[in-house]
Amino acid sequence: MNLSIYSLSFITLSTLFTSAASTRPAGPGELTELNIKISNIPLTASKESETKTPVGKQPAGELEIALLANAAQWQLDEPPFKVIRLPADKTDISYTFSQIPAGRYALYAFFDANNNNTLDEDWLGMPTESFTFSGLTPSVGEDINFLDASFIVGGKGKTMTLTLIGME
Repeated sequence: MNLSIYSLSFITLSTLFTSAASTRPAGPGELTELNIKISNIPLTASKESETKTPVGKQPAGELEIALLANAAQWQLDEPPFKVIRLPADKTDISYTFSQIPAGRYALYAFFDANNNNTLDEDWLGMPTESFTFSGLTPSVGEDINFLDASFIVGGKGKTMTLTLIGME
């Protein structure tokens, strides 16, 4: 059997597309749900936000969860598919994105201690607020792409459990 590089490439690509399609048990246009559980949420605000808060008032802080549906959203070239902000009044919070199309997604979440809608960073660009994302455990200097962080949500839905990582 004599195979050229082009036929091998076609076989590899067709295998990739076939295997990707077989991992999506939901039909086109089918709506499902994604249950998210996030733990290790700090109940006290960072020192930076405490200095900006009036005396006698403790900042509430919020948990922001972004559901991303493609690489452009992962790289912040497009807005997230869905975003939710929840009061961070417990160390563990659950939320369900309902009525979403079955497909490939990634999650990103952070504890916004000072409610400025931004993951704050120090002068080196290191996060000063707790964060997490789906896929791999983040490490300093590791570049993670959408495919590394993504997962499939099928017709029966999915549950993801994430733990916030504090960098302070």
